Amino acid sequence: MTDIAADSETDVAPFETHGVMGRIVLLLSLVLVGFHVFTAGFGQFQPLVQRSLHVGLGLSIAYLTLGVMTGRPRGFLATRFGLVLRVAGALLAGGICLYVVSQETRITESFMIVASPGEIAAAVALILLVLVAAYRTTGMALPILAVAALLYALFGDMIGGKWGHTGFSLTYVVEYLFLGTEGLWGLVTGLSANLIAIFIIFGSMLIATGGARSFMDIALLVAGRRPGGAAKVATVSSALFGMLNGAAVANVATTGNFTIPAMKRLGYKPSFAGAVEATASSGGQLTPPIMGAGAFVMAELLGVPYLDIVYAAIIPAFLFFACVWFSVDIEARREGMKPFDAGEVPELRDVLHPRRILPLALTLVVTLGAMFAGRTPTLAAFYGIVTNIVLFLAFGGFDAREQLKRLRALMDGAVMAAGSILSILALLVCAQITLSLIGLTGVGIKLSESIMGVAANGGLLAGTAFAMIVALILGMGMPTTAAYLLAAAVAAPALIQLGLDPIVAHFFVFYSALLSALTPPVCTAVFAASVIARTHWWPICLDSMRLAAMKYLLPFFFVFREAVLLRGSPAEIAWAALMGLVASILLAIATGRFYLRPVPAPLAVLLGLIGVAVASGLWYLDVLAILALAAVGVTQHMAEARGSAAAREQTGTHG
Repeated sequence: MTDIAADSETDVAPFETHGVMGRIVLLLSLVLVGFHVFTAGFGQFQPLVQRSLHVGLGLSIAYLTLGVMTGRPRGFLATRFGLVLRVAGALLAGGICLYVVSQETRITESFMIVASPGEIAAAVALILLVLVAAYRTTGMALPILAVAALLYALFGDMIGGKWGHTGFSLTYVVEYLFLGTEGLWGLVTGLSANLIAIFIIFGSMLIATGGARSFMDIALLVAGRRPGGAAKVATVSSALFGMLNGAAVANVATTGNFTIPAMKRLGYKPSFAGAVEATASSGGQLTPPIMGAGAFVMAELLGVPYLDIVYAAIIPAFLFFACVWFSVDIEARREGMKPFDAGEVPELRDVLHPRRILPLALTLVVTLGAMFAGRTPTLAAFYGIVTNIVLFLAFGGFDAREQLKRLRALMDGAVMAAGSILSILALLVCAQITLSLIGLTGVGIKLSESIMGVAANGGLLAGTAFAMIVALILGMGMPTTAAYLLAAAVAAPALIQLGLDPIVAHFFVFYSALLSALTPPVCTAVFAASVIARTHWWPICLDSMRLAAMKYLLPFFFVFREAVLLRGSPAEIAWAALMGLVASILLAIATGRFYLRPVPAPLAVLLGLIGVAVASGLWYLDVLAILALAAVGVTQHMAEARGSAAAREQTGTHG
């Protein structure tokens, strides 16, 4: 049996922690993680203090590690001048945020604040630091959008017509962003400081203490011996990982390094192997109870209990993965794919050995039990982290060397958590700038009016389709949480005004925004998978969209069959779930053009259209879908039986 400490002793640190600078980074990472664990368990500070300390610590670490998130510094950042700039950026970010802490009473209690020249300079510096950190950690899409929002706020008076506004001075914009509770320190930054950071720590600790290996082994046990086992393992493991980390690209990089080569070795085409991983990884954020922090963000925006979001997400997540599972099964049967060899699938007794499974299982039980008992998500995560650490150390026994190994694993987990917090912090604060300026300039209202105008002329279907396109475009190149937040600010209010229930509108926007991870031209999960699969991204993109067909359809289920979100009677919910499953199977058959035997192209198109039509909620289309699926099943089984009988007869004749 592989020891859990050995499993956890992987290279999880996202940056160098050796040498003087490395030790400083390690110390700050431990302070950042300790700050969030302490405030989760014993109460948070005043909102402005909590948020500014979170941002200050995070940006300080980000600048000390700028350019070294994947190893040692290179190029300009490796020079002495580069080191000086990195240290200066860290000190400046930390100093500015500490100044905000010192001004907490003035900022929160004053009706109107006039910024001094020094405060204006500090605000401009902090905004630039955030933009650079977001660019270095998550790419250029979000910083470009934030800069565009800033330019629009400053020079929108030069634009005529509907999209213009009266314009705002630089001083006013700075005061709004820096010396107020609606700008840099607003709701989204609060989500990062209060909720998301503690669940990143929770997930990182689970992985560092052996959860990564346990998740993969559980997936191998569930699906490894089945036809198409490698692809099904990718589906299960990516759902488990994605639920915790909430980032499709990171999920591909984590599980894809195992699943994609395994699928290729068992005969899958590189494009399909990459597509399975990209699709499954993009679905992890849809999987309750954690949903990669999506559930917490949505609950906060809607002002509803967290568990309301978790319950509503169950059936849609099941339908998405059902479609992926059926599509993989069809591909495996069509191409004759092999399962894993028996020697590659772990023994049940090893996976369920108490030393391996108890820390993971009890941690999840305590965390989820606390949530369902009505504790706040932050307190539930605190209980989970403490449980995980105590059990992890307890199962190390009294061996000093073993305990040192486990302490090192926990330290690596803290550093991994800090690295993940840096990325999400930078992008969320950057998104906060954009969202604040969307509210200030009124452009969000104008986009909402455009959606309502389309609906007024073309009906609800046209309006929701246009809202999906808007959400998808806003989500391009964005990590999950930022994509949802931006789309929710623009599209959700319009959908609510069109008569949709708020939770329906937000689920519609959430699913639509997440489509960008698979949809060209900026399909980030596909790009990551193509690197591992060593093939061009376009075939992976096409296969991913085919596998994720149900993900494109589910937003319309929310609108026209909202019972899939548990909004209706038990009978309505059961029927909606059943018809969602029928639609998933029809889409899998149609896009794979195979069931037990090949399906002709015209019939595949017809089955696909019938599957899509199920989203309408019309009873006669439900009946048609059931009859179509039954007809395909009966005719193909009969044809298969005749073929088998003919083969036996031919064998007997030759014999």
